Amino acid sequence: MRPDEELLGVVVHSGLVLARSQDVVAALRRITAFPAGLGLDAVVLARAVHAQAADRREREATTQRNTEAAERREREATAQQESKAAAHWEGTAAAERERLRKRAITERRYLPKFEEGDTLRLVVLTPAGDAQWLDAYQSTSSSNEERYRLEASYWVTPLPRDGLLTLVCAWPEIGLPEALTDVVVPDLAVRAVEARALWDVAEDF
Repeated sequence: MRPDEELLGVVVHSGLVLARSQDVVAALRRITAFPAGLGLDAVVLARAVHAQAADRREREATTQRNTEAAERREREATAQQESKAAAHWEGTAAAERERLRKRAITERRYLPKFEEGDTLRLVVLTPAGDAQWLDAYQSTSSSNEERYRLEASYWVTPLPRDGLLTLVCAWPEIGLPEALTDVVVPDLAVRAVEARALWDVAEDF
């Protein structure tokens, strides 16, 4: 999920360091409020051997995801062929049940695994103590032998109650330990409804 792309949100916080070690730092560039939730724009910087570790893990993860995507396509094609064969012998209803069963198995196999360590892990803790894992809806990265930079955007929904956002972030595989941060945004619900439609803003010029 992501913010409504036709809304101009309201920046309610900026410049927040989430965690750091000697050669790795993670921060939020900004928190942007929308009526339906919060947009979090994060950055991770690494240097020296930690930059090399981040770059290596990203390349390995990309290769793994491409391999899994190819395997998934092969599994789905095989399931489709088997469904056609089942339809010939058992009828359309039985074939459809078999196709849905195999699709469910395939989708469970390829759900994202946060323990793979190929990117920043970001979690929201709810007042009830539950953990809401966040998956970046967009990200870019760049690297060389000595520097690594990740820019990633996350979506939190619904708006945190009482304006309290509790975040846990970590990327221990590249030297960034787990850290907890509380962010309090006064009058968050009131400020969030101030988000405007881009088309309305454009008409003001």
